[in-house]
Amino acid sequence: MNPLNAAFRSLPVFLVLSLMMILSGMGEHALHAQQNTEGPDWENPSVININTEPPRTELTPYASFEQAQKEGASSLVRSLNGKWRFNWSPTPEERPIDFYTPSFDVSSWNHIQVPGNWQTQGFGKAIYTNITYPFAVDTPKVTSEPHVQYTSFELRNPVGSYRRTFSIPNHWDGKQVYLHFGGVKSAMYVWVNGEKVGYSQGSFTPAEFDITEYLQEGENTLAVEVYRWSDGSYLEDQDMWRLSGIFRDVDLIARNQTHLHDSFLKTDLDENYEDATLEIDYTLRNTGSGNARNYKIETLVYDPEGNLLQNSESGLRAEVGRLAAGEITTVTRSLQVESPELWTDETPTLYQAVIRVLDGKDNLIEAIPWQFGFREVEKKNQRLFVNGQEVKVKGMNRHEHHPHMGRYVDRATMIKDIKLMKQANINLVRTAHYPNRTEFYRLADQYGLYVMDEANQESHHFGHGNEMMGVPPMWKKAHVDRGVSMVERDKNYSSIIMWSMGNEGGAGPNLRAMREAMEAIDDTRIIYYHEQSDVSDMLDVDYPYPETLKEAAENNPNESILVREYAHMMGNSGGNMKEYMEVIYDKPNVMGAAVWDLVDQALAKKKTGRPLHYAGDPTRLTLNDNETWAYGGDFGDVPNDGNFSLNGLVGADRVPHPHYYELKYAYQDVWFEGEDLQQGRVELINRYDFTNLDQFEFRWQLSQNGQSFAGGVIDDLRLEPHERAVIDVPYPANWQDREGEITLELSVHLKEDKQWAESGFAVAEDQFVVREYDYPELGATGENEIEMEETDSRISLTLPDVELTFDRTNGSLTSYRVKGEEYLEHALEPYFWKLPNDNQKGSQYIQRLGAWKYAAQNRTLKDVSVNESDSRLELVFDFTLPVGNADYQLRYVLSNEGALQVQADYQPGEGETPLIPKFGMRLALSKDYDTIEWYGRGPIENYQDRKHASHLGIYQLALDEFVVPYIAPQDNANRTDTRWIVFKNSSGKGLKVKGLQALSFRAWPYMEQDLERAEHNHELPDSDFINVNLDLKVHGVGGVNSWGKRTLPQYTIDGNQPYNYGFILEPVE
Repeated sequence: MNPLNAAFRSLPVFLVLSLMMILSGMGEHALHAQQNTEGPDWENPSVININTEPPRTELTPYASFEQAQKEGASSLVRSLNGKWRFNWSPTPEERPIDFYTPSFDVSSWNHIQVPGNWQTQGFGKAIYTNITYPFAVDTPKVTSEPHVQYTSFELRNPVGSYRRTFSIPNHWDGKQVYLHFGGVKSAMYVWVNGEKVGYSQGSFTPAEFDITEYLQEGENTLAVEVYRWSDGSYLEDQDMWRLSGIFRDVDLIARNQTHLHDSFLKTDLDENYEDATLEIDYTLRNTGSGNARNYKIETLVYDPEGNLLQNSESGLRAEVGRLAAGEITTVTRSLQVESPELWTDETPTLYQAVIRVLDGKDNLIEAIPWQFGFREVEKKNQRLFVNGQEVKVKGMNRHEHHPHMGRYVDRATMIKDIKLMKQANINLVRTAHYPNRTEFYRLADQYGLYVMDEANQESHHFGHGNEMMGVPPMWKKAHVDRGVSMVERDKNYSSIIMWSMGNEGGAGPNLRAMREAMEAIDDTRIIYYHEQSDVSDMLDVDYPYPETLKEAAENNPNESILVREYAHMMGNSGGNMKEYMEVIYDKPNVMGAAVWDLVDQALAKKKTGRPLHYAGDPTRLTLNDNETWAYGGDFGDVPNDGNFSLNGLVGADRVPHPHYYELKYAYQDVWFEGEDLQQGRVELINRYDFTNLDQFEFRWQLSQNGQSFAGGVIDDLRLEPHERAVIDVPYPANWQDREGEITLELSVHLKEDKQWAESGFAVAEDQFVVREYDYPELGATGENEIEMEETDSRISLTLPDVELTFDRTNGSLTSYRVKGEEYLEHALEPYFWKLPNDNQKGSQYIQRLGAWKYAAQNRTLKDVSVNESDSRLELVFDFTLPVGNADYQLRYVLSNEGALQVQADYQPGEGETPLIPKFGMRLALSKDYDTIEWYGRGPIENYQDRKHASHLGIYQLALDEFVVPYIAPQDNANRTDTRWIVFKNSSGKGLKVKGLQALSFRAWPYMEQDLERAEHNHELPDSDFINVNLDLKVHGVGGVNSWGKRTLPQYTIDGNQPYNYGFILEPVE
């Protein structure tokens, strides 16, 4: 590993960022002094594009009306996706200068897949950095000399040279041909047949060129020169892998010389939100050399069943008498629609509009379809309304990320992401931090997801709300272009209810100009920007504690609050989600919040050999045997922010993490509250905005000590949106005669299939304890048959079939043998250290709680005593702990039957004692006992601040299923509220642990120091033992952020309070 890279990994993120800025040699004052507009196009902010088409909606033309209705492949569109010839150059000076000429021989060049990033196909180096620019900061230049350790020191703005050939279909003769790039990062030049066509930058919105005049009969040569960085990169400082290339679709599109250049479909509901007005702007363009006369534009609108809406053909007809050469004109028509089915996230009803363009002789020139919904978005009284109904945002941030293809996400993976979000009760996705592929918005329209569409604008390196990009006039054009390009492209998607002007960027007149330009195009949606309140319709509270969010709402009663990012899901995270939602529903002016973020941004990397080069299906989400998940620094990339890219609710392979299910619980739209559980009375709250609960099946189940004994379905349950009612669960008459713990489980299931889930899928679940668990006491019968042998170093206790050995010097149980078989591979001993998870690494956890790391090992023995009775023997070890001079006692009681009761008592000393990471004990069992059965919360991993989605029950998992393999190894696998545990082998023999109160426990096939050293899961050993922790309580995972904010106090262990807990060990035959 590069020594500088290793140093960065060992530092907190904020120190890394500060160090990077120092190393780059550029303070902010120096930056102001060096801004200029000299240099090549790609280092000149005044040059955004050359010879590109103006931004517009991506319309797909069809040659016939019937083809348009079907919305299949169009004969007027040809994809240029596929294999291209490719050359990678480490610097602009080393690029092949004349490669664009058709005579230039590229036959020896490599092939590359388009769309795709070149780094994920074996060229150059992927770089992950959150805030720090990966090049020397010298605005607007990107090729000044960086620190010698930077990747960009040697690879000074790499260039990708792309070549391919294509031919034009005969039926395209006489048409205008456009070359459409969906996304290219960061800047590109285009040549056709050796002639320079133009230039473009701005990576996440299209670049479209009219290439008609450059075409020739037969084979045409297309060349594209892509620069990794440009001055535009100063506005693309998003927290993500810095990847390059032609990463979105490339198409040829044929249009008539006079054609529909653009169209804007707007819907407006009446004051009762029943009837609607459909308004359509038609923009007709004449690219020919002569006048275009008597063109007609018609729109036929079809309802979801395919029926033509009355009067749509005539009501939406427009005529253009004369359109001069080169002229563009816009005409508007509207249609009144009675009682349309409205579009919402819960009811994504889509209508189809098919626009026909006819020439003066009524010949069909082209037909263009568009799916849309009738819906209206408003902000009233500091609240968000859709179709007149108040909506709370239960949001998610989502990067476009694929572990093998990088920034290109295929349709199947998009659908998987959307289904995962819908199934987790997420209702809004923020396209963090750039406009997505247009396919994603079509799917959001179809499946029902609100969208906050975000402009490709971030300059976080210079700070939140910085003046570096927000004030200088030289950057105004770029800001406006990025906002306008997004709005023009995406204005017709019904799912988009908000525009975001970017993320963590500048503030100043450039942002005001950006807002004005966006609003001039579309004034029907909310506009949001958290860095400058005078351009935003809402306030933001950045990664708040739940209490901070509550205070912000109370202190700003006349402001709407929308939290664009909260609950940083880095590694083992997701605590206190329920507390957040309680505030969001309690405070009317809190519109909602969006979790950061959906997917771990990990790339698949070979463990050895060439870093990235994928064989087989590049769309696969899983790893091959010789691959591992890679994060920042794994490619030798400098600067990097290590595993800060791993913030997903699900993994890069889209397998949900445990906190996925906790978020699903917190976001669920059916909420239960116990009213009188003894009588089966439960209050039901319908948090859906547009759905009556009669659309679901309600199931109930009663369990005794984890075993179900009664259940059924509650029929005919109706409840309107936002209403609440008390329901009676029909308990069986004799349920109170049963002994032990009684739990009630309630669940809500789809009655019918949805696009995103099959019938029977549970959209909401909860559990209540009706009667508490009766924890056991150590039994004792018969005469005392226990024999004791004591030396200076050990104490041995013996029964006919049981032998126990204790270390007399430290009180640990070193051996537990039953019928000659040893259970312990490592002694049972006190243990107080929980390794920090990612949230805690940034909150000075080790500095604050580190005194406990070796506190158990460094305990001081004060006294040993033995107490005997008729049927048991008791050993008591008294200690002083090195933290706070606290008193600690271990008490072992062995019964005549061979069961061992273990109890630990903690009494704090005088003065302030730091929080205790965990209060418990540790032991190691033979790997033979690798089947784990327990009665407690499960089956998924849970902690005290993240356990609502884990219900009490009896579960069984193999050890390799029990652990949670977070990409960056950290504390994992905890289970809370455990009544008993059995570790057993293949024949069913093993060791049972019975809590004297609820336990937390976890099991790993490695030691804490192994986990602490490992940077990837494949580096962890598969040991021949099971490391088990048995705890009273464990410090919560936290759930606010990963760079300073701490676990909520109620989920920590106060070192100034006394604690006592215990458990019983007994063999299982």
